[in-house]
Amino acid sequence: MAGTALRDGFREVLNDPGLLLIEIAWRWSFGVIAFFVFALSVFLVLGGITGDPHRLEALVALSPWQLAQKLAASVAAIGLKLWRVTATAGLILSLSWIVLSSAGRHATLARHALAPGATLRACFALNAARAAITVASILAWMAAGVFAGFVGASDGHAATSDFASMVEILLPTLIVIVAVWVTMNWYLSLAPLFPEKTWIGSIVSAWHWCRANRDELFEISIAITVIRAMLLVIALMLSFAVSAVVTNVRVVFADLLAVGLLYFLIADFFYVAKLAAYAGLRQREEEDSRALGEGADLSPAVGDSFQSLS
Repeated sequence: MAGTALRDGFREVLNDPGLLLIEIAWRWSFGVIAFFVFALSVFLVLGGITGDPHRLEALVALSPWQLAQKLAASVAAIGLKLWRVTATAGLILSLSWIVLSSAGRHATLARHALAPGATLRACFALNAARAAITVASILAWMAAGVFAGFVGASDGHAATSDFASMVEILLPTLIVIVAVWVTMNWYLSLAPLFPEKTWIGSIVSAWHWCRANRDELFEISIAITVIRAMLLVIALMLSFAVSAVVTNVRVVFADLLAVGLLYFLIADFFYVAKLAAYAGLRQREEEDSRALGEGADLSPAVGDSFQSLS
């Protein structure tokens, strides 16, 4: 059943190219905004830093632990400016992503492959929740880093013991934070497929639907993940091949940009096909439930007709 749903999802996207174009439009628009915000942030942060060649030569001779401490001290020196730029850039990116993803997802939900879907207000609320979860995950990771720094500083005087103590804290914390973020983000990304009255109702419907169809969802997700991983490997191999063969920097940059855009184009196609497959499973469930309900309504009438004939 999962294979049939996935084939139907590919067929839906191929029959309705507008679905893919809408997805590409909002995703790539956010990508352009993110690129310019990141470039401007780097310019603002590094614009006030003066480089000293002798200091750079001295940093090369340091051990990795000493180099990390020196870099941390340099970052602390521009801490206030860095925090301001980071907070402003994060706010701009969050608002841009909420607006673009909500409008784009609502537009895709109006297409035949995904309809019916959540309202525009519900899409805004769901994407705002996803942005809040992402910000909370980043803050949790930063808090874990500060805590690990205090523990490492008070654990001993040797740099190796400090580093080991920090890794023992940060690595499990990172695994937990990433697992929670991925799980919650995945459920919230599916919630717009369910046209409930409120966004919380969409989340509840997505939760129950995922629990009832966990096997089919797992098969579809694994298939799409494997395909996208293979595409990423192919894109990296092409990038390395271009870098090794071409010597002109501009040509290399243009080729790498083309390879990257092609990869994201195909990845967006598979993502939309996955959503269409999920929507197809939901629609078939609704049709089966409706057919069972109609059969249950007809059974008393059939029994009465048999009794009258007898």
